[in-house]
Amino acid sequence: MNSRNRRILGDSGFAVAGLILLFVAGALAVEPLLRERNVAGFVERFDAFRAVTAVAFGVPGAFVVTRRPELRVGWLLLAVGFAQGFSLAIGAYGLVGINDRALPFDDELMWVSNWLWVPPYLAVPTLFPLFLPDGRLPSRRWWPVAALAVAAMVTGAAGWALAPAEDVDVPHLFPPGYTGVVPPFQQFAPPLQTAGQILGLAAAVAAIGSLGRRYRRASGEVRRQVQWVLAGGLLTLAVVAAAAPPVLDSPELIVLAPIPLPVALAVAVLRHRLWDIDLLLVRTLTVAALVVTLVVVYAAGALLLGNLSPLALAVAAVLAHPAYTRIHRRANQVVFGERDDPVAALRRLGDRLAGAGHPSELLEQVTESLGRALRVRYVAVEEDGVVVAAWGEPGGPLERVPLRHRGAETGTLVVGEPLRRRDRTVLTELAPHIAVTVRAHRLAADLERSHRRLLAAREEERARLMHELHDGVGPTLAALAFQADRARRRAPEAAELLAGLATQIRATVVNVRAIVNDLRPPPLDDLGLTGALEELAGNFTGGLAVVVRTAGALPVMPAPVELAAYRIAAEAMNNAARHSGASCCAIDLDVCDGGLRLRIDDDGSGLPEPVRPGVGLSSMRRRATDLGGTFDLVTEPGGGTSVRVVLPLEEPWGKP
Repeated sequence: MNSRNRRILGDSGFAVAGLILLFVAGALAVEPLLRERNVAGFVERFDAFRAVTAVAFGVPGAFVVTRRPELRVGWLLLAVGFAQGFSLAIGAYGLVGINDRALPFDDELMWVSNWLWVPPYLAVPTLFPLFLPDGRLPSRRWWPVAALAVAAMVTGAAGWALAPAEDVDVPHLFPPGYTGVVPPFQQFAPPLQTAGQILGLAAAVAAIGSLGRRYRRASGEVRRQVQWVLAGGLLTLAVVAAAAPPVLDSPELIVLAPIPLPVALAVAVLRHRLWDIDLLLVRTLTVAALVVTLVVVYAAGALLLGNLSPLALAVAAVLAHPAYTRIHRRANQVVFGERDDPVAALRRLGDRLAGAGHPSELLEQVTESLGRALRVRYVAVEEDGVVVAAWGEPGGPLERVPLRHRGAETGTLVVGEPLRRRDRTVLTELAPHIAVTVRAHRLAADLERSHRRLLAAREEERARLMHELHDGVGPTLAALAFQADRARRRAPEAAELLAGLATQIRATVVNVRAIVNDLRPPPLDDLGLTGALEELAGNFTGGLAVVVRTAGALPVMPAPVELAAYRIAAEAMNNAARHSGASCCAIDLDVCDGGLRLRIDDDGSGLPEPVRPGVGLSSMRRRATDLGGTFDLVTEPGGGTSVRVVLPLEEPWGKP
């Protein structure tokens, strides 16, 4: 479809919407005259329902036709709104002619109004679900269902067209003795009306079934769109089934049936970008809310002022512009968030960043804050082409905004939908602040990597010193002590001196062994982490039974991780033995999600509330967090203590 044809169709859609609004305005304008003639009220004769339905379906239909003229759904929305609006207008015209003064064709137009509402009413639960959400039938096999829906509309309309005026179940609608147009074959009206209801119910059930089929086969964003539409369709079907005979047989209830579907469509558009008509949705919400507001103002004025209805119209006219401004601003904020208010968006961003607890959370806070503030489906930050933080799910075209800090590009902001000029302006104003956050995140990540590499280098150096002391200095000192003993036996005159020398050498050996154990316990190299912990557990006395459990064989782990796990477990066992009075302590080790999980549970007395971390707890926490891990202490007075630690195995234990 070329641009010229699209423009023509768009103009025609807005022209029809203008007629719908004119129909509603005309019906409202004659309402004071009908009230003076004691005609049934606007609500009692269901004209309020027709007015709201006309606007709720017709105005969105015009916008959909403008944006996506190829979608049948837009034309269906427009047709329903036009038919209801036209039925409302000619019905008001006929009532004026019948109850106040003779007007040309008043009886005939009143007769048309009595049945014209039926096709659009039945189209809502029968045809709309067939063509939602993409405007096409699921397949050609569903054309018979569409034909069944049309048959229901024709049959129902025929039943109401053949019904006499006195069958209209609204008191004080016509003057006494009014007969109006007397249609032939009136005896067929009741069965045709019943047949229309049965056919409509069958078509509605099948149409809702088509939505269920779409839901089962859809995924992602489309599935969520169908979910909302399906909910609206099911609610419509429930209202129709409950209101039809022989359940409640309630005309008052059945007029509510078309309402759930447009509400569900609005939610699908608002939350899940159905048809990509966000801009049009703003205008739809604005017009619909403005019409409802002015109707309420006019009705209240007419009720309070009585016959001074022109004054009520004047009040409504004066309030029209400020009401439009406020409603449009609010609708724009509901759909687009804070795209038009960069100051508010920046304030929201600052509040979220202030609440970030760790540098790694900064970019997650940025993406989530932007996504919620600007109402877009996806926001991500890339560094060197790699996504480092994201919010939402990507779908459709992506827009990229470069992020620069002090002239250097720090990353890219990715938004999951096409940007309008003003959207790009807002993001351009926010980009420098986001770039600072990206730079801070990168510096924090670099610092953390450097810190971990320093830890790895320190552990390597400690291991080297441990091996030199253990394999070099220790044996040398032991040999010197042995030689001093031999010399003491051979030279009795120097026995006392050599005995003191041997004692000092042995004391030095003990100190060297203590230093070696402090640098890195030798059992870690000889037995591995599990064996070292089992050996340590076997050395505990005093009634504490320690069991070490693993979920299978542990993989080879970086030295800093092994040492931290060993030290934390040793400190936890010491606490259980010395302070809690525990009789049993269990150590569980397993590897999950790229991390070593360590858990130490005891059955002691627990820690008093509030827990005051001492040297031991602070040391355990520091050992875990230094490696980028987590440390949690769970305790209850009299309920034991549980130490839970997760240490990362993958990041980044390379050499500096």
